[in-house]
Amino acid sequence: MSRIHNLYTHLITNRRPDVDGWLEAYTAFTRDVTKVRAALKQGHRIQDPTTYGETAFKGEKDPWQAFAKRLLADISNGVASSGQSILSKENLPRYIAAEDFVSALTGLIMEPDKSSFVSFDAAWERVRQTCGANRNPLLINRTLSACTRAVTSTVNAPDFETVYEWLVGEGILSRHADPQADWYDKNVQLMTFLGQAFAEELASGETSEELLSIFVWHLFENISKPFSLKKQVIKYGAPGTGKTYSAVRDTRLLFNIWKEEYGAAGSGNYEDHSALVQFHPSFGYEDFMEGLRPVLDKDGKAQLTLQNGAFKQACIKAAAWERDVSALPGCGRELAENWESLMIRDLIPHSAHLPAQHWQPVLSLPHPDKRVADAIPPYFFIIDEINRAELSRVLGELMFSLEYRGIKGAISTQYAALNTLETGLLATGGSWKFFIPHNLFLIGTMNTIDRSVESFDLALRRRFRWERADPDISALRYHLKQRDPKPGSAGSRWAGLADDLESLNRRIREVDILGSDYEIGHAYLMDLRYPPTITQSAVREKVWEDAIRPLLEEYLRGSGRGDALLPEFRKAFGVA
Repeated sequence: MSRIHNLYTHLITNRRPDVDGWLEAYTAFTRDVTKVRAALKQGHRIQDPTTYGETAFKGEKDPWQAFAKRLLADISNGVASSGQSILSKENLPRYIAAEDFVSALTGLIMEPDKSSFVSFDAAWERVRQTCGANRNPLLINRTLSACTRAVTSTVNAPDFETVYEWLVGEGILSRHADPQADWYDKNVQLMTFLGQAFAEELASGETSEELLSIFVWHLFENISKPFSLKKQVIKYGAPGTGKTYSAVRDTRLLFNIWKEEYGAAGSGNYEDHSALVQFHPSFGYEDFMEGLRPVLDKDGKAQLTLQNGAFKQACIKAAAWERDVSALPGCGRELAENWESLMIRDLIPHSAHLPAQHWQPVLSLPHPDKRVADAIPPYFFIIDEINRAELSRVLGELMFSLEYRGIKGAISTQYAALNTLETGLLATGGSWKFFIPHNLFLIGTMNTIDRSVESFDLALRRRFRWERADPDISALRYHLKQRDPKPGSAGSRWAGLADDLESLNRRIREVDILGSDYEIGHAYLMDLRYPPTITQSAVREKVWEDAIRPLLEEYLRGSGRGDALLPEFRKAFGVA
């Protein structure tokens, strides 16, 4: 199996619950665009209500305006998110009232090619200059992506360029023959390549053009973005949004992809390369790093002995490769200090001094021009509820090591003088030093509504990449749709609960004293243990009483507005 097929298996085939919600919305909207195209080719005007007679917009008061809003301005139109690009509700009518813009849009829908795309881009620019709107190239690209699967749904040009360059750099894709090739040209090239690589799967229905387009985005999200830029991540959001679940899932994915390319039979499994701890108010430096603990000696007497904490143990395990290189006679320190640029070929002359158990799988790789940092195994340390502990006490002097990885960032810890061969990490200059290895990835999770969130000061915040986790309605809908056809469930379908949760969260976001941090996470409805035969309305009421109402009451405690808001929330969730 080729490397591109292996990546597809990991990112799409093995993660369909994370993909199918997007796929469903993507397919539905592009199907509507195709129906609009057919009507236009039959002579209908794009503004005519009859143009939308076979689409999801046929019941709208003004189908043309509803379609244009979805295509051009919505935060998500099913194909891609608008990101930071916004076409305001004031400017949208100005665009769709401009005759030459509507003409260019009609041409793009009817014949979505390079010529019509250039014309549409120019028409967008003319209206933009007239009304003073932002440039919004992402929205222009997204409109094209809704009209044709010849380009991908990775519509932000810098994001696409990142994944394109990664594919070229890895030798998976040849660089475009035209040095002036732009986003459109490279997209067509990439989708043509994927269509050829997955020709059998497309013919058999195992994949689709939409799935291949989504695959490109997931390559960007998980592979092409340098993971070294995300070595310290905080996943934050409302309770029940699957932060810890996604941390485990994502790190397992990254390990499996690494193992597919570099791992040998003896490289172990994900569990050997990961650790998870949960912080709490009494969790301290001694639990995380090192400290004196009572240990019984051979006579049964308690003796205070230095013991390593969970994080230091993980660092010692992951640091074996950097320690080996730093110990090379003569040039070891210099090589280790340039770890991120170190190539496998740089170490081949020193193979006799490197332990075979660590280095034989690396030095025997067929491509010695690969980076050592990519070839050695990754390790993952996940901290659940990271903000629940007193972080300045837990981390101690590690603030420096979090910013400066590897040998260059080696520090003396407060217990350095007590370290031994059993507890120490790096012996240098007659003393023991500690460092965080480059191949250890630190992922923390936290609920933003927790009152202990202020434990993250600014100095610590900037050492982490922050990734927001929102309720995933698509994943919930997929999960419930998978459940509904099962034996005993056919007469009591629950998939509509996803829409109920979406409605409730929309109302929560509108309340000034709550907002998005107080939304109800999809996890509250993922594993419902009620009898499968009860109706959706009965399940909705039970979930409300058992889980959601008590949580909302806690959110509103002391606000003086609980009596007024709770009935509104109950109605928004669909409970009569």
